[in-house]
Amino acid sequence: MRNSGIRPIVLLTDFGQQDIFAGVLKGVIASISPESKVIDLTHGVLPQDLLQGSFLLAASYSYFPKGSIFCVIVDPGVGSDRKGICIETRDYFFLGPDNGVLWNAASINKIKRIIHLTNTDYFLDSISTTFHARDIFAPVAAYISKGLEDLSILGKPLKKCVEYRFPKIDRHDYSLGLTVIHMDRFGNVTLNLSEKEFEGFVKNQQFCLTINGVRIKKRYHTYSQGEKSELFLIGGSSSYMEISIKNANAAKRLSVKSRQKAVLEIIDS
Repeated sequence: MRNSGIRPIVLLTDFGQQDIFAGVLKGVIASISPESKVIDLTHGVLPQDLLQGSFLLAASYSYFPKGSIFCVIVDPGVGSDRKGICIETRDYFFLGPDNGVLWNAASINKIKRIIHLTNTDYFLDSISTTFHARDIFAPVAAYISKGLEDLSILGKPLKKCVEYRFPKIDRHDYSLGLTVIHMDRFGNVTLNLSEKEFEGFVKNQQFCLTINGVRIKKRYHTYSQGEKSELFLIGGSSSYMEISIKNANAAKRLSVKSRQKAVLEIIDS
């Protein structure tokens, strides 16, 4: 990975916008590396939701410049003995707790090395038990952004990190057991089924997706193709299949929650 000057820092957290937490991270970064560009990917991850955080990171990291530093804070284990880590991949750096939230994105981009962050010279002077994002991850991100090349100085090498895998598809000859992995603000419901996997399973046959007792039998390629109040499947921008409804909220219509189960079946016409 080439160093092309100041590396951008990308923030993904479950902090929301109501409190000061996200702003404080930017303040810490600016104090150490005022020239660093800080990009808010999202602070809207549901509190402590590793599945949503992992999915959003994996769906978005590749759209950022090579060398970007992703500071990812979804950290239900803050203050415990869980490690803080930096993962260097082929093209990026991923910083955050070693709870699996970084693993999907980092493994897709080919992990080169993992560092357990232990060198307090690169932390704030006082380390709280409840805000490692401010005291550890933001400072380390700032130092890497401003040109730190030898990551080994940050701590100890690790052979592996915690893996967090998306829910597995329950595969049968004529049906797939699926799981809701994300719902966006428009109410589109993302399933753990890629568009490519959907095409390979359906193969132009008639299908039915059942979720919360509702049966969905249409698939469209644009939202505008749907009829008013009609639920349908569509390949989302993340390349995963989504349940949608034109100009309305499919998640509310279906009363679904994250990790809700669904079944996709091949049916007779």
